[in-house]
Formats: sequence, structure tokens, C-alpha cells
Amino acid sequence: MPIFFNEKTKVFTINTQNTTYAMMIEPYHLLTHLYYGERIDESADLTYLTNAGSVGRPAIYPDVTYDEFEGGAGKFCPHARLLEYSGFGVGDFRTTSLQGRFSDGSQTTDLRYHSHKIIDSKPSLEGIPAVYANENEKAQTLVITLKDKVCELYAELSYSIIEGHDEIMRSVRIVNKTGAPFMIDCALSMSLDIPRKDFDVITFYGKPNNERYVDRSPIRHGKTSCESTAGLTNHFSNNSIILCETSATEESGDCYGATLVYSGNYSVSCELDHVGRVRMALGISPTGFCWKLEDGEAFVTPEAIMSYSNKGLGGLSRGFHNLIRYNVCRGKYKDARRPVLINNWEATVFDFNEDKLVEIAKEAKDFGVEMLVMDDGWFGHRNWDNNSLGDWFELKDKLPNGIPGLCKRINELGMKLGVWFEPEMISEDSELYRKHPDWCIKTPGRDPFRGRWELVLDLTRQEIRDCIYNQMAKILSESPVAYIKWDANRYITDAYSLSLSADSQGEFFHRYVLGLYDLMERICKNFPDVLFENCASGGGRYDAGMMYYSPQIWCSDNTDPAHRMKIQYGSSLIYPVSTMGSHVAYSPNINTFHPASVLTRGITAMAGTFGFELDPSLEDEKSKKEMLIMTDLYKKHYFTINHGDYYRIASPYEQANAMSRISAWQFVSKDKESALFNMVQMDNVNDGADAIFKLKGLDKNKNYKLHMYYDERNDKIKPFTPWLEQKELGVFSGDVLMKAGLHLNLFRGDNMSALIELEAVK
Repeated sequence: MPIFFNEKTKVFTINTQNTTYAMMIEPYHLLTHLYYGERIDESADLTYLTNAGSVGRPAIYPDVTYDEFEGGAGKFCPHARLLEYSGFGVGDFRTTSLQGRFSDGSQTTDLRYHSHKIIDSKPSLEGIPAVYANENEKAQTLVITLKDKVCELYAELSYSIIEGHDEIMRSVRIVNKTGAPFMIDCALSMSLDIPRKDFDVITFYGKPNNERYVDRSPIRHGKTSCESTAGLTNHFSNNSIILCETSATEESGDCYGATLVYSGNYSVSCELDHVGRVRMALGISPTGFCWKLEDGEAFVTPEAIMSYSNKGLGGLSRGFHNLIRYNVCRGKYKDARRPVLINNWEATVFDFNEDKLVEIAKEAKDFGVEMLVMDDGWFGHRNWDNNSLGDWFELKDKLPNGIPGLCKRINELGMKLGVWFEPEMISEDSELYRKHPDWCIKTPGRDPFRGRWELVLDLTRQEIRDCIYNQMAKILSESPVAYIKWDANRYITDAYSLSLSADSQGEFFHRYVLGLYDLMERICKNFPDVLFENCASGGGRYDAGMMYYSPQIWCSDNTDPAHRMKIQYGSSLIYPVSTMGSHVAYSPNINTFHPASVLTRGITAMAGTFGFELDPSLEDEKSKKEMLIMTDLYKKHYFTINHGDYYRIASPYEQANAMSRISAWQFVSKDKESALFNMVQMDNVNDGADAIFKLKGLDKNKNYKLHMYYDERNDKIKPFTPWLEQKELGVFSGDVLMKAGLHLNLFRGDNMSALIELEAVK
């Protein structure tokens, strides 16, 4: 059994394929952590790892007598223990897992072991996304119930594993049987105490157009944290965190990572205490949160996914990738090849009509595009961004035959149609607002804050969700729309709901997310053939919770390859490439004005879902031919890219030498029969960089034939113009490619980029 309990030693052991997680019921019914790391033989006795010693002048559990204290029980103080889930007011002064107020106003929560059970399944979480086991996968869940020492308040800790994965899924169910309401002020999804401090902390930071940049810094005493209070995961940070050995690389070193399957306000943190122990904690942000838990009710936290790897950041990432790709993402397009699309936003903004869209589709089909996505501006009387949100019916001036007419013309080209929605928002200049001004989120007696001249609909209310659902369902039922781009272009302010009582307003943010999930679940269930792509002003809601409903998320509104290298590299530390919406856009880029070749833009977009964001009529014949080559390459290698293993070879955050910055990455099919190596030299092309790329993940006993696509500058065209060239590089063994590597000079001339196909040969 991968999960078992030793009655004699009182030790719980959770074994995955490569890891062991152990905890123990100690004297006084304390549930404490023993070990999390490389897999250990089941017969090993880990009880010696119980942490002993004093931490100064600690508070002692009230169970401990003076004689026991003198006899060595002084170690049983909350601040000295490696606790699985910490209470409040009992002498543990580190990050609190559960904090709240009983009916008498007291806040002390003293959590002790009460009972446990082992379930041969991976349960779902009601109303909230969670990791699931596929039909052919075995799963187990350990549920340990903690109970407050005095009151009938329970915390049910769930630890789930799925066969073939090293990740452990954790969530908590708080149950109130006290006979009166319990006000939850903080209920985290997981806490992990690690008795060592030789770590770097990796968190993610950014802004609109530069999401999920990587911050790797040595751990420091005190707390390092990231938090969102914006109502969604936001652009400024992400609800994921990694602790790695200071010497950890892509392929070696201990790494602990965790991410939250949640799309609302969150807090992720690690805290280094004064005796060198680290507490990693994830959950709903306590800021602005207060949940009134009535007697007899239960509150379920979002699920956290945690993992350990001794094979460096790459090993940690590939584990998260496989789990998210196959056990979080759902639906038809989890496995099926997704169509290559073109979005009209950068081509037209709001200035389009049916004929213009058909023209874009017709020309894009020539370079392999299979779907047109009609972006913002097709509904209500929308010709700019200050009106019509909430009015999800066609603007006849642009679509005289409605979406059915447009869809028919696009389908006649042998292509599919996708449509943009922003279902969560409402414009004050809209029919919906004039009819229901009380449906938006705003605080009574205050003028609301506005973002992009939008207000947010109160999705905590069923009647509002029904209205939006019915409008969207009408569009999807009348035409074979194949794709929905679900956008959200502002954060939540003025948090207040007319449907909640005064003492329940602290529930608003979480209830909003539950309402959003309810709406998305309803649409996904009733329109299972639609491909959903989430978006929030780019990558402002990029999390595993959203991936449960949309298997891809628009990674950023910034399509400049030099920036996308960093955005997609940072995203890949937790999230699979198959979730990263990425397109070939204009050159020069509309955000940065940087030029880039079709190959550079193409291989950057291929490290994602691949599509186009431009007007084909503005491209010359040379560019169109190169775009067709890139589209064909993506289709050819789709399953290697989206279902293979991803390796980071060279970081865009580091310099290959004093002058050159290179980004390189590799995809390897699961059977190791094919691979794809990509390289972009981001600046200083003629600096003579002396770079060797050691490939990864190949079969050392196989021989691989290498075919290269690269940029060669044509000196007959002024200014010098990159031209996509091809050549054979020869046959190399996997052993040589992984140990000796490829030298930059092998495929460098004046080129900026290279794509190398590797096919196993006998």
C-alpha cells in the first residue's frame, strides 16, 4: 500500500514512485512532520526524526506536567514542533494554518489528532476544481482528522496521491459542531515544515505584458511571501513557490515546490525561523477574508499540489507538467490536437466587419491556419472599450448575418470559428446595466472604482450567472462555435454583495470565485466540444484552477519573443507548455517595436499553443512562405511539444558569456524517438559567443539524425534580412549529444535562431 499507518510507531507514511512523506502522532496527540524527500524503504523507522530541543523560553502544551517537563517533555512546545497543521494562540508563533473566533470571541485553536481513514480513490472537491484520477489510474487518499482540544471544531487534512505521479495533493475541510457559528479568519490549504535552511526561494513577479518573471533569491530569516487581494491571481505574482538547494540546477539538487489550484485571492509564503527551520504555506489570502461557518456546516479549502524532486528544477517541473496536463486539464482538447488559430485583435482592434474577418481567414488558410478567432468588438454597440459588456448579442453593423452567417462563411473555407467573451464584466453604457444597475459589484453609498471603464458583475448571485449563461449558450447553440476566448480585463474593487449579510461580507471574494467556477463548469459541461482559452489582460489569471476549465491560457499580451522567452520560461517552472497561449505576431512588435524573424517568432510561439496575431494582407510572400513552414513544423511535432518532456537548456535570465544572452529549450517524445531543440540568441548576434548546448532526455543508445532550420542574413537585401534556411547536420548518438553537446558554431552564421529536428534512426 502506498499509504499506510504503523499502529506501533504511530507513523503515517505516504509513498509515491520516487518520494516518501512521513508524519507521526506524538504524545499529547500532536500530529508532527517527520520527513519529506527521496523514497525510503517501508521498513525504515523514522521516529528518531522527531525534533527535540528548546527554542528559548517556549510556551508548553497545558497537558505537560512539571515533572514531565523536567524529564524532557520541554521539547513539546508548539513553537519547537514540525507541525502538519498549526492552530492559533497556543505558542506557535510562525505562520498560522487555522485562525478564527468562537462564539465567545476567543481565538485559541489547539488542534490534536482525533482519527484517520484511508480511501482508495481521489475525491473531488465540491464546487471547486481539484486534481482528478483518470479511469485507468489508481489513487489513494489519507484523511487525518484533527480536533480542537476543547471545542467541537475539526480540521480534516486530506493527502492524495495518484499512481505514476510524485505529487501530493492537499486540502482541508473545516467542520463546525460547536453549537454556534465559528468565524474563520484564516484557513490555509497546506503547511510544510522542513528542518533545514540551505535554500533559495523561487517566486514569480511581473506586471501586465511581463508576467511570471523568475525571482530566485537566498532564503532569509523571517517571511518571504506573495499575495493577491485583487480577486484573481493577478499579474504581479503567482500562487506558486519553490524552495531549492542553493546549489540546485536544472538536473540536480533537492527542490520542493507547491502551487494552488485556485483562481482567487491567495497567499504563498516560506518562513525561516531563528533555529533554521522553514515553513512553506499556501492558501486563500487571509486579507479581507472571513467566513461565517454555521454550526453543522463545513468549509473546504482549495487544493494545493506539492512535490519534491532530487533531480533539480527540471525534474520538479516535469512532474508538475504531467500532473497538470493529464489530471487537472479536462475535456476533448486535453488529448486531441488543437487547431492552429489566427486572432484578429492586433490586425483590426475594433475596426472590422464580416467581410474583413473572412478575408483574414482566407489569407491565413494559405499558411496553414485552421481557425479564425473573432476578438472584442462584435456585440452590443461596441466600437470602443467603454460600452456594451453584458450585451452578448451581435452588432449588426459589423455582422449583418450574425454569428451564424459568419460561422457559415468561415466553415465553407474549411476552417473553424472562435469568439471572444468577457462574461464577468458589465459596462455602464449597456442594456444590461440600464436594466439591472444593482448587478455590478459596488459598495453602497460609494462611487465604484473603474478599470478599463468596466464594472464587475456579482457572480455570487445565481440570477446573474443564469443571465450570462443564457446569453452565451444562445450564441453557442445557434452556431458551431469551436472556441471561446474568456477574458477578464480588470481586478475586483469595492468588494460587496447585496446577497450577503453584513457579517458575511468577508466571504465575498471566495464566493465570487465559486460563482465563476459554477458558471464555467456549466458551460464546459453543456458544450464539451468547445476549446476554451482563458485570458485576463494577458496572463493575469494564470493558475491551475483555471486550467481545470480551459486547457490553455493566454500567457501575456506581450508577444515580443525577447520578453516571451522570460515569461514562458518562468511559467514552465510549474505549468506545462500545452497551457501557454502563444502567437506569431507582427514584426516590429506592437508593444516593444522590436523586429524579429519569422523563425524567431515561430519557435517562440511553438513553445506554447501556437497561433497568429496579425493581418496576413500586410505580410509579404516571403513571410507567408516561412509562416507556412512554421505551421507545418508545429503540426508535425505537436505531440512531441505538447505531450513530451520539456527541458530548459539555457536560461534567458543568464548570459552565455559577458555579452550574449541565449534562450534554448528542448522537447523529447515520451518514447525518445523524436526531439526538437530550439535556440534564440536574444541580442549581440556577432559577439562570438562560445556556447555549448548539452541536450537532455535522449536515449543514449539511439542515433539521431539532425535537420536544422535557421536564420541566415541575406546581404543582397537592404537592410540585411533574415532568411529561413535548412541543412542537414548529420547523425549523432544520444550519448554524444547529451555529454559533448552541440556547439553554437555548428549552426551559427549570422543567425539569430535555430530549430533542430532530431529523429531516431537505426
